[in-house]
Amino acid sequence: MRRWVVLAVTALGCRAPAQPVSGADVVDSAGVQVITSSAPAWGANPQWKVASSPSRTLGGVAGDPALDFVSIVGAKRLGDGSLVVANGGTGELRWFSPEGTPVRSVGGRAAANSPFTAVASLYSLGDTLVVWDARARVLTRLSSTGSVLRQDTLRMADSTRRFAILGVFGDGSLLAEAGVAIDLKDHEPGSVRPGRGLFHFSGGVSDSIGVLPGEELRLSMVDGRPVLTAVPFGLGSRLTVLADRYVASEGDRLQLEERDPGGRLRRVIRWRGSRLPVTPDDIDRQGRALLGSAGSGVQRAKLDSIWRDMQKPDSLPAIIGMMADPRSLVWVRRGMHVADSESEWWVIAKDGSWLGSVMLPGTAAPLDITDEWIVLRTVDENRIERVEVRRIRR
Repeated sequence: MRRWVVLAVTALGCRAPAQPVSGADVVDSAGVQVITSSAPAWGANPQWKVASSPSRTLGGVAGDPALDFVSIVGAKRLGDGSLVVANGGTGELRWFSPEGTPVRSVGGRAAANSPFTAVASLYSLGDTLVVWDARARVLTRLSSTGSVLRQDTLRMADSTRRFAILGVFGDGSLLAEAGVAIDLKDHEPGSVRPGRGLFHFSGGVSDSIGVLPGEELRLSMVDGRPVLTAVPFGLGSRLTVLADRYVASEGDRLQLEERDPGGRLRRVIRWRGSRLPVTPDDIDRQGRALLGSAGSGVQRAKLDSIWRDMQKPDSLPAIIGMMADPRSLVWVRRGMHVADSESEWWVIAKDGSWLGSVMLPGTAAPLDITDEWIVLRTVDENRIERVEVRRIRR
């Protein structure tokens, strides 16, 4: 059984009794609440539905500096209906009116006196936009109209260590991640999951709060040298940040662990279900996609050999994505077959109960969810990126 190590642990028996959870069993284990839903609160029929077609689509206009997206890393729909898109390829934020008309751009390498030249991630705290420039290690807070409110340079105790910002808590503190080095000489060929070190940034100071297992990789020996390759349908941990907590999954079970910003376990959330089986079609499509990116010649031959010899798992990961919405609902993406046209997202209520499922386009990645809208990133067969805004019927 895969577990992750938490460096800051405390008993929670002194907290106030939790409110009953509708449709779920609640027990306390060593002071930690365990919530298990045997069936969705919505029943057999989904209560919410995302529109089958977008109300607005942005992007896909080659040569247009406002509508040609490359490496979209985030988007935020503002209260007035306008949209902010973080375009990682140019290191800028782009504003669009509610009708989709380009309004302004902030940042980017080409702009004079730019407050940031790279965008690794985009978050929001109320009406404030939060941009992380991983190259300069600068966090920029901007107003909803793009005015710079504050900039901070973030450092860890090891000033050379690279890290990513994973989210912003309601008090303005941050959840960050840095990779954990592994010595391949200590591992036998097979499955490897390098650690994801988690850190809480508060007042410019970072505290280590735990380690999650990272993306599953395959260690092979090629010409006497260790080689790491992606595992087909491999496990990976996922997490999302809410106002006063974060929720994490190791990816192998229908289970979430809810922790406070210091990494202390608050609740374990479970719901009934099973992992989907890996099919021959999954393996065929995955193999063709992997080898198609390897070109030709010696490199392709080596990769083909590794792929053929690699043991394929019997089942898909249980969880492959996660994000939260303004109602503090956690949306959890189920592992899906390669050819599926839709992806299933389980919705978990604030009280820990399983509400039900929402179906989204299979190739789309949600960037923002509001009460009435969902913002999606799509990539077509020509690798052209677009942003879609679709209505949610709740």
